[in-house]
Amino acid sequence: MVRYPKDRKEQTRRRIVEAASRAYREQGVSGVGIGELMQSVGLTHGGFYAHFPSKDALVAEACDRGVSELSSRLFAEAEERGGADGLRLLIRGYVSRLHRDDPGVGCTMPSLAADVSRAAPEVRAGFTRTLRRFLARVAELLPSRAEEAPAEEPPDEALVLASGMVGAVLLARAVDDPELSDRILLAARRFYTGAFAEGAGRAPE
Repeated sequence: MVRYPKDRKEQTRRRIVEAASRAYREQGVSGVGIGELMQSVGLTHGGFYAHFPSKDALVAEACDRGVSELSSRLFAEAEERGGADGLRLLIRGYVSRLHRDDPGVGCTMPSLAADVSRAAPEVRAGFTRTLRRFLARVAELLPSRAEEAPAEEPPDEALVLASGMVGAVLLARAVDDPELSDRILLAARRFYTGAFAEGAGRAPE
């Protein structure tokens, strides 16, 4: 009899969630079927239900783990830099052509917010948890909060900045005019950098 590692089921579940998170960011929740997703990780449609009771449960977990490779790297670099310099780095990297043009490795929020707003409560709860973590990390970088103890709820400045960055990427992806798309990124980056990190942004990268 074949012996499998004790954590094999958890490893398989993680692979499914990672594949789902990327696929949902690229194609939207409704654009990805369970059969197609399971095939992409070398598993059967029926095997899905050994890991999740429903598609909503998978979407919720994909949202809850929705900090992407790009977001993780940007936050790590910004936190290492710290203060206004770190915040400028975050804004410049998040509100960028790179993020706009590759949603599969980008942040969950601009990719899935519209889908999630119409989703089941458990999906919205998973998305909300990811947003709260995102807001907390943005708040830590705000120069105005540098001398203050961490608060239980994010400050209004973090809400405004996060909403602005997410919205800029969402709109830049949505329009069919490349020049307008670049202008959205540049204008948002300049405004939010000037308002929150005391400096001017550069052209979209």
